[in-house]
Amino acid sequence: MGEPIGEGLTAEAAEAMGLPVGLPVAQGGADAFVGMLGLGVVQPGQLGLITGSSHLHLCLSKNSANAPGVWGAYKCAPLPDLNMAEGGQSSTGSTLRWLRGLLGGDRAPSYAELDAEAAKIAPGAEGLMAVETFQGSRTPITDPLARGAMLGLTMRHSRAHVWRAFLEATCLGTRAAIEAMVSAGHSAKEITVCGGACQSDTWLQLHADVTGLPVIIGECPDGPLLGCACLAASAAGMFESPAAASTAFFRRARRIEPDPEAVRAYDQVFAAYQTCVTLTREISHTLAGVAGS
Repeated sequence: MGEPIGEGLTAEAAEAMGLPVGLPVAQGGADAFVGMLGLGVVQPGQLGLITGSSHLHLCLSKNSANAPGVWGAYKCAPLPDLNMAEGGQSSTGSTLRWLRGLLGGDRAPSYAELDAEAAKIAPGAEGLMAVETFQGSRTPITDPLARGAMLGLTMRHSRAHVWRAFLEATCLGTRAAIEAMVSAGHSAKEITVCGGACQSDTWLQLHADVTGLPVIIGECPDGPLLGCACLAASAAGMFESPAAASTAFFRRARRIEPDPEAVRAYDQVFAAYQTCVTLTREISHTLAGVAGS
């Protein structure tokens, strides 16, 4: 990524876009790989988390080991001399959007209102557990027939409990993905986040508490957009490499530390989550057959 392509912009393309002929053109890449640069993730041990309708976990490593459910490690890609392991969750922000719609349709409460309610609930949502694999599972178990679930419902549970359980589920799934990459021989010392999750302080804190890792937020919440600037600056000769451009462009705005008491509580919740994922897998496969999917 970031290498100049050919002799620059062609006459036809230049005319269509109103730009000069021969303007340097930089080699791009997959949005997540470009986003990694926009997150300043250019050293081993750094982990980028790109959030939106789904979660994507990108870990740079000197280790090229592979493991089931972990994509890669890709050797010398997208940066030379390093390898990248990738994990993913197919439905995170999309499950929250779906749930918010169920909670009120056109008159649904705002995300901020739901977060404020959920923030008052203790870790573990008083025994309410959600599984976020509504559209299958990618990491740590690749399973297209995995489905979402909610377990432990009682009549004492409120809308706030349900929202909290879903927020927690996405973070528990992130922890499972990170642990799979660590088990493969990679490491993660902190999580740098971009995308939709940056709009929710409650959700960001939960990512830190559930994983036990500090969460870093940059000044620019759009990692892929800033990554494009890194590639363009490198191709234009402003920096010796995309990694050097990333180091110069990425600026930390906040660091969210895990709450030690919450981390201890979530160790127990995570064990329950893993049990729920395992026990619902066969049921999900059966129901997928009934539904014809």
